[in-house]
Amino acid sequence: GLETRATKSAMRPGSPPFFKPRREQLCSGTRMSPLAQAVIATFLVSTISLVGVVFLFTEWSARRGMIFMSFAAGVLLATAFLEILPEALARYDGDGNLLAATLAAIGAFFVLERALHGLHEHDAQESHAVPSGYLILIGDTVHNFVDGVVIAATFLVDPALGIATTVAVAAHELPQEIADYGILLSSNFSRASALWWNFLSGLASVLGALVCWQFQSFVEPHLAWVMAATAGMFIYIAASDLMPELHHTGPRDALRYTVLFFVGVLLIAGLGLVIPGKH
Repeated sequence: GLETRATKSAMRPGSPPFFKPRREQLCSGTRMSPLAQAVIATFLVSTISLVGVVFLFTEWSARRGMIFMSFAAGVLLATAFLEILPEALARYDGDGNLLAATLAAIGAFFVLERALHGLHEHDAQESHAVPSGYLILIGDTVHNFVDGVVIAATFLVDPALGIATTVAVAAHELPQEIADYGILLSSNFSRASALWWNFLSGLASVLGALVCWQFQSFVEPHLAWVMAATAGMFIYIAASDLMPELHHTGPRDALRYTVLFFVGVLLIAGLGLVIPGKH
């Protein structure tokens, strides 16, 4: 999720209610309402999750799966530490320790993964990447929901601001959705199933926009906590599930996967530098 300084400033307690739409936007018969603009924008962003369609007709191998997993680990960690956590901390004005939500999410995912391993204990050869498929769907759904809230919030401030935020979110979503699709395939999802579930996860951004509109007073003060928890989910998936898998490769492939890991990190970091209006 991304927003500009104007958005974050408007969301601080004591500031004017940024969720309140301009009267002329709602009353004009010739202009689309901010809610409609936000729903359309978030739906378009959610279609990025269909990027996996380009892999439907190509052969999938274990080596290709490891390539995606190494790239995904870098993308998830960079997204958590360079994008989500800084945004959560910047918008939080409370007295509590926001990182407690990050730790709680890591602990919750640990318990959830143990339960998932219990369901699959009949297969002793099963990879740790199988539970990570379910975990990435949960984490990415929450992340997409937050994106939807942020996009809707900026459209309620100003349509131009909403469009700029949508473009920024879309640019950052592309590499992450590619990584997520690769994780699902490596977790024994079929190609069609991975594509379908990834798209459903992407549609959470539309739900976020609708919730932002309907429950304005509740969403605003809790958004930073949700973002901090989302970061914890991504950190756990990358550090506990994906990175250990990369140690099970031979020395010949180790350098390739290490490079791809840092490619994922640098891609997210680079997007943060070239796309304005983030922090």
